[in-house]
Amino acid sequence: MSSHVALWSRASKHALQQNDFSEDSEHILNWIENQGIGFEGYSLLDIGCGTGTFALPLALQKAHVTALDLSCDMLKIVNEKSEALNVSITLQHADWGAFTPAQSYDIVLASMTPAISTQRDIEAMLHTTRSLGIFVGWKKYRNNSLLDLLLIAHNAPECRANPSVEVKEFLHALEKASIAYNVHYFPSTYKRTYTFAEAKEYAYKQLIGHMIFPNEAKINAVLSDLMQDNLIVSENRSEKGVVLFSKCPLLHHFSLVC
Repeated sequence: MSSHVALWSRASKHALQQNDFSEDSEHILNWIENQGIGFEGYSLLDIGCGTGTFALPLALQKAHVTALDLSCDMLKIVNEKSEALNVSITLQHADWGAFTPAQSYDIVLASMTPAISTQRDIEAMLHTTRSLGIFVGWKKYRNNSLLDLLLIAHNAPECRANPSVEVKEFLHALEKASIAYNVHYFPSTYKRTYTFAEAKEYAYKQLIGHMIFPNEAKINAVLSDLMQDNLIVSENRSEKGVVLFSKCPLLHHFSLVC
C-alpha cells in the first residue's frame, strides 16, 4: 500500500490547482438530481474521496458525509476546504481494499477511483450500501495526449490499463446481485497545464503507476517537444458512465425510503 500512498500524495499537490466543482461532477450531480434524488439528511460514504470533488458539494447539500481515502494529504485538503466552506465532513483514513466499515450508509459513492479495482471492492461497496449507490467509471475510450506519448516513447503504447473497474464490470456485479440500476454515459474533455517540472513529476508518477521504469532522457524529449511558452498542455478525452443503483424494495423507483 505504501507505494500507492506515495503516488496519491504527490497527486494531491497538483490537485490543489484543480477545480473541485468541475464540469464532470456538476454534470453527474445534475443528472442524479434529475432522477429525483436528494441528499439532505442522509448518511453518505465517499470511497476514494480524493480532494473532495463530490464530498464537498454533497456536504453543502447537507448530507452527512464520511470521506474515505488512503492518502493523508488528500484528506488534509478535504479538511481544509470543508473548514473554509464551514461544512462538517467525517474523515476516514483507510485502504478500501483492506477496510471493513463499522456501519452501512444510506448512500455510498465511488467516482473514478482505484479504490474500486477488484470484485471484492465492488462487493464491499454493495454490502456497505443501505439504500442507494453511485458509481462513476470509464466506459470505453480514454485518451491522454501527454501520457500516450510517454507510453509510446517507452515502447508500451498498449499499456493503458486503469486500476479502477470499468462500468461494464460494475454493471455485471449489479446484475449478478439482482440490484436495479440506471446508467448514463457522457463524453469528458478537459485540459491540464503544467510547468516542465510539474509535467516531469506527472510523467514519473504515471509511468511508475503503469509498472514502467521511467527513462529520464525519453521523458525530457517528449516534454521538450510539447513545450510552448514555457508550459505543457495535456488534453484528456474519455467516455465515462455514472451508475445509480437502488437496493430498495421498489426496484424501479430510486427511493431512499426502504
